[in-house]
Amino acid sequence: MNWLTQLPQKYKKFLISLVVSLFVVSAVISIYQLRQIIQLLESPKSSTSWSVVQLQMEHRRFINALQLYRLGGVKHSDLMLRYDILWSRFPVLLEGQENAGFHNIKSARQLVRELFQEVQRIEPLLQALPPSHEKFVQVIERLNMYSAPINTLVNKEFQRNSEFDKKTDFKLLQLQLILSFAIGALLISGSILIVMIVRENHINRYLANHDVLTGLPNRAGLREFIASLENNRRDYAIMVLDLNGFKGINDSYGHEYGDRILNVVAQRLNGQMRHCDYAVRLGGDEFAIVQTRVRSSEDCSGFAQRLINVIEKPISLEDRECFVGTSIGISTALDSQDDWLTILGQADTAMYQAKQESRCSSWQFFEGQMQLAKEREQHLLSQFRDALENQHLSLFYQPILDLANDKVVGAEVQARWEHPVYGWVEQAELVDIAHACGCVVALESWVLRASTQQLKRWQHGLNTNLQLAVSISSSTLHNDLLVLVNKVLIESRILPHRLIINIIDSDQQMLLDCVDAIRELRRIGVSLSLDNFGSAECPLELLNHLPVQYLRGAKSLMSDLLNASEKQPMLIATVMFANRLGVKLVVDGVENQQHLEQLKEITKEVLVLGAAVAAWAPAEEFSPYLRAFAESPSE
Repeated sequence: MNWLTQLPQKYKKFLISLVVSLFVVSAVISIYQLRQIIQLLESPKSSTSWSVVQLQMEHRRFINALQLYRLGGVKHSDLMLRYDILWSRFPVLLEGQENAGFHNIKSARQLVRELFQEVQRIEPLLQALPPSHEKFVQVIERLNMYSAPINTLVNKEFQRNSEFDKKTDFKLLQLQLILSFAIGALLISGSILIVMIVRENHINRYLANHDVLTGLPNRAGLREFIASLENNRRDYAIMVLDLNGFKGINDSYGHEYGDRILNVVAQRLNGQMRHCDYAVRLGGDEFAIVQTRVRSSEDCSGFAQRLINVIEKPISLEDRECFVGTSIGISTALDSQDDWLTILGQADTAMYQAKQESRCSSWQFFEGQMQLAKEREQHLLSQFRDALENQHLSLFYQPILDLANDKVVGAEVQARWEHPVYGWVEQAELVDIAHACGCVVALESWVLRASTQQLKRWQHGLNTNLQLAVSISSSTLHNDLLVLVNKVLIESRILPHRLIINIIDSDQQMLLDCVDAIRELRRIGVSLSLDNFGSAECPLELLNHLPVQYLRGAKSLMSDLLNASEKQPMLIATVMFANRLGVKLVVDGVENQQHLEQLKEITKEVLVLGAAVAAWAPAEEFSPYLRAFAESPSE
């Protein structure tokens, strides 16, 4: 019955409906035919024949009694008893329901009725005349006249009953055949239905414990496997894997293509499993491995590296070659009394640590301090919304330096949170926290409002033409940013070109969905900057759709280019590329004076951010940079 699993859902429903209908119809027919057979078997087949024979016998006995009474051999009371018995046979034949068939035979009914009338006529004679009276001879003769017709009636009735029995037997045979077919259909459809139900239950159990897309076990399957494992042993480890670079593939080529990538990864993972290991898809691009028979951490690290090697192999689909990596977190049950859910959570924590520490594929064992970091994250998540609503956040600013004239031309703003326990939490982490608790739009809206109000105060106090760069995620872009910007510009009374919206993430589809709003921002004079330029998260295709004036080089990329002299031509090429596009390159991550001097030797056609220019500072400490800017020629 494996073919059942391959049937499309609509055909499977049709087949089930057909089998159920066949079962119900067969059951109804079987019950109906069985009732017919029972009625046929219980019908009084010989009741009419018996009644006619009884009439014949009582008719003969009464004539014999008359003859004996005439000769003095029978008492008058005995004669009247025979008369009463004979009389009682007529209503049975003429009116009894069990003789309904007899009522339809007109000649027979007429004969019995005439005999009944004759019997009724002689009753006064029997009461009044003595036995020797000559009328008794006439009575006997008249009654004898009916003997031959009654005998004929008996013979016909037996013949009719014989034909009726034949018809009944034939009908009974027909009913039995129909009943046999109905019961056969009932058994077959019932068997098919039972098999389908059992098979469907098996499929449902399989689907409950397996991932539909990859065929790997799911979290429920993992629970069953570990439950059976923990009854006997603790020599196992759980690894949590998260794919690197998968989101870009999914955004670029679509979810269907991404699903095929996940299938390939699942097959590769399964191919590395021993019979005692267990591969699971947790959801999205996250997988888990249960490695058993673990003797030491070296067993896990070697296995993790093999998984990395096999996952990093190129994937060729639809004439495209794609590459994905993975970050792996590992937690072992060796020397641990924690349950499997705790160990799974520890592996998940270690995976995120591996992802934070390296953009390349890597593995990381769970360590105790990671749990402290996770608890810290949970505390921040639970308290952040309240901190935002009560304005417990602070704004910090860093100057933007134009190397062409060595002047401060703008400032970038960041939000920070001074937590009473954990100290300062910087913007990058704040944005992640805000995304996690669903209030990133509220955070970025607050930063935009508060920083533009500060810019307004600076402009009035220092008469400066400073530009302000505010980082905005695609979530806020998608949430009527144009309306918010217009409102903020009116409230702060700053000119639109003094505001730079820096798009900090590159969810390509969301940005393309917002392209009209982005173009409208540019139309009203707001400047636009695209962050992470040069990284995989910022595809060049976006530049064809977004009217940006600034490209922010990815911080890690800029640092690599400055630290390696052989890569400096790439930095020059990047500047030239930006110039050809008519945009300005912003180099972020210039952290020391040496890097700043190196950059000046390579090119001065860039804007610079970093500790080499100045450290982040709150508004009240930012005045020295603004005074220096105010002393420069205004635009």
